[in-house]
Amino acid sequence: MRGDAIGVLTVAGDIVDGSAGPGTAAGETVTKAMLNGLAKKDRNALVVRIEAPGGSARAAERIRQAILAAKAQGLPVVVSMGSVAASGGYWVATSGDTIFAEPNTITGSIGIFGIIPTFENSLK
Repeated sequence: MRGDAIGVLTVAGDIVDGSAGPGTAAGETVTKAMLNGLAKKDRNALVVRIEAPGGSARAAERIRQAILAAKAQGLPVVVSMGSVAASGGYWVATSGDTIFAEPNTITGSIGIFGIIPTFENSLK
């Protein structure tokens, strides 16, 4: 039986792979906290607060999948964006049923940037 509690998941800081303490949104740490909360089955909704500029695509997807597990349990998911929810933070937000952003929230910019060094012309 579901309780009257609303779960709150905070995704704050750079999104990184693995585990980390407060101030960093580590994929493993955030996902573990989310899944532990879901196991109790005493929530009737989930609020996800995002304050993250992005980071690891793999960690962001892992967090997004944990949020989708809440939706699979029938929980409505509301996303609240802070001052920044860009790149991986924006990707995590896409799992919400409803998304709220502040007028000055910096958001968007899903993509990747990479540099591949080549040496073909360096010896000419």
